[in-house]
Amino acid sequence: MALDVSDLAKVYWSEIAKKCLRATVFIDNPSAECLHWSGGLKLLEPATRVLEFSSFESACRNDKKGVFIVSNPALSTNERILKDIISNSSLEYCIVITSCQPNVLTSTRFPGRDFNTDDKSGLEWLEDSLLDWMGNRNYTVEILYYPIFTCPIIRETFFTPSYHRLYPLLENDITKCQAIWKVFNQNQPLPVGEGSQYELYPQELKIYIRQLVANLHSLFGSLRLKEDIWSVGPFAKCVGEELEGWLPARNRRKTAQGTVSLILLDRTLDLAGTVVGAGGESVLSNMLQSHQNLPGHNFDISVDLSKLLRVFCSEAFVPSSLGHAGSTQDEDDQLRDLIFQSEKQIINSYHTKLAKHSPRKSDSRKAAVPNVQNLGHDLAEYEGDLEAVMANLATVSRAQALINCSNNQDIVHRKRLQSLAAQFTREIQNSSFGVLEQITELVLGRGDTSLSLTDILKLLLFVYSVPSPDFQFREEEAERLKSVLGEEILRAGKLGTLDPLLLQIAREEGGDIEMNELVALNTVNRIWTRLEAILAYRSNTNKYASLIDENGMYNGFISQLLTDIYHPNRIDVPDLHYHAGGLGAILRSGLGWLGAANTKQHPRQNPWVLVFVLGGVTPLEIKQSQTFVAGTESKLTLAATNILTPLSSLNLLFNNNPLFMES
Repeated sequence: MALDVSDLAKVYWSEIAKKCLRATVFIDNPSAECLHWSGGLKLLEPATRVLEFSSFESACRNDKKGVFIVSNPALSTNERILKDIISNSSLEYCIVITSCQPNVLTSTRFPGRDFNTDDKSGLEWLEDSLLDWMGNRNYTVEILYYPIFTCPIIRETFFTPSYHRLYPLLENDITKCQAIWKVFNQNQPLPVGEGSQYELYPQELKIYIRQLVANLHSLFGSLRLKEDIWSVGPFAKCVGEELEGWLPARNRRKTAQGTVSLILLDRTLDLAGTVVGAGGESVLSNMLQSHQNLPGHNFDISVDLSKLLRVFCSEAFVPSSLGHAGSTQDEDDQLRDLIFQSEKQIINSYHTKLAKHSPRKSDSRKAAVPNVQNLGHDLAEYEGDLEAVMANLATVSRAQALINCSNNQDIVHRKRLQSLAAQFTREIQNSSFGVLEQITELVLGRGDTSLSLTDILKLLLFVYSVPSPDFQFREEEAERLKSVLGEEILRAGKLGTLDPLLLQIAREEGGDIEMNELVALNTVNRIWTRLEAILAYRSNTNKYASLIDENGMYNGFISQLLTDIYHPNRIDVPDLHYHAGGLGAILRSGLGWLGAANTKQHPRQNPWVLVFVLGGVTPLEIKQSQTFVAGTESKLTLAATNILTPLSSLNLLFNNNPLFMES
């Protein structure tokens, strides 16, 4: 049986574990999150201890072996942390395990070097630096590369925490890139033509793109696959071109045994579905929205079990999570059900499992109708019984998370936003008048509607994302909404009640010193700059310009694309840009004029279709994606840089640093 992404991740970590024997291990957050979803801390049992990759940590004086698991040790922050830990320890044997491929390591440290050349200068620099920091060049150093960049939560998807901030650039981001390029290339004309956008990117962003390209190359190499690459969106096209043209990847494809269709997508082609659960419900999505993330994690959540374990201290928090190392197949299926099953089906499953293993075996509970209230009664039978809770920790934690997200007030709130989004979608289809005016009234009447300013931002992003790029909102409505929103931001800022999302935007506009009218105005202008760029983002698409169907309902970009890809007649998908495989492929595709058949490339030509969304994907989109392959022999994986919630989507758009440049 062929390996898949989840199997491969476990193989990598089992090899890494062998290097951790009797060592102090320091691991950074992205690598720790990958470990969490590939078997957990139990895999590193051979280690003496496992610590955070932080300047505030060090090995005990008697520990002589240290293992550092870090995404890219050549980045300035990671280099400093590495130096601090080693300088404050007494290590004589250091192993650095990195997901940064050697060519990328070299180009990070020496930007002028050719990325296509098999250059080991970065490895040599890192080895010399480690020996210098250890204080004795007779000590031992090893540097190993493993592409541990995936979190395969279920077989239908994975995400990549190292790239959770990698995000398609909008118009004002490109303007910044041009300004930076002119600083370093004075008196030179701006690059134009094919591939010119990538040339404008700052070195910091290129490093992340190259590391992703190298990781994908290693993933396909380990699976012995040759990828045919398609893309939709300018940023995805840049990533696709880099992967297609990278010399090691081109050489690897010559000897590959299997094939995969890789489709790269820009998240900014459709942000509407990320902020409002339009088109359906996902239990996992509701759970993610109702809980805080585990510290250092982008996906998993903290589920408080203090009440269940009778820890009654008000300041105590007894955390569990959705992911659990060493889960049984049944418990792994539970995690999959959170995406694909209805709430009623999940409650019934949890009720059966909890009743079966209950330490009190209440017959009345077994006969109860499964619902959220009775699920709480099921959990009550475990209260105070640590042994029973630990024996069924995965089910108990997920059941508690389900109860937490089933609060009637939260349900009404989500339904309210979905209803407003559906209403605005119908109105946008019929006219450009009135939608922004209604949102203005929602801002003014927030006390009656229980909508926060963050909710207003969700609705704004939705209405700016669904129409076709030539749609124009009435200017007077937009100006009045901007004025009213600015006044609300100013008022909330002075009262100290501004939502954290908007507070961060305001601080970057000077609000950390004083909230005043100018800061509020700049905050609103910054929001509108991003919104207008989102409205225009699909301007180069042929078929998917609008996200509204003929019935006036939201129809997501990914759903539209997969509908065409999995059309029974394998119709042409005009918005897919195919990355031709060099001169040989160009010559082969042009043989039609010599009398040979000119075959059109199509993603369905390969048994595995991997759709990778740059900027994240939602649990609901993962759920919906599998409906397109039902009844076919195709394998479809919908993966992304991140698993999105409405709040994380807003933060990536408004509070991210997509150029990766230090301010």
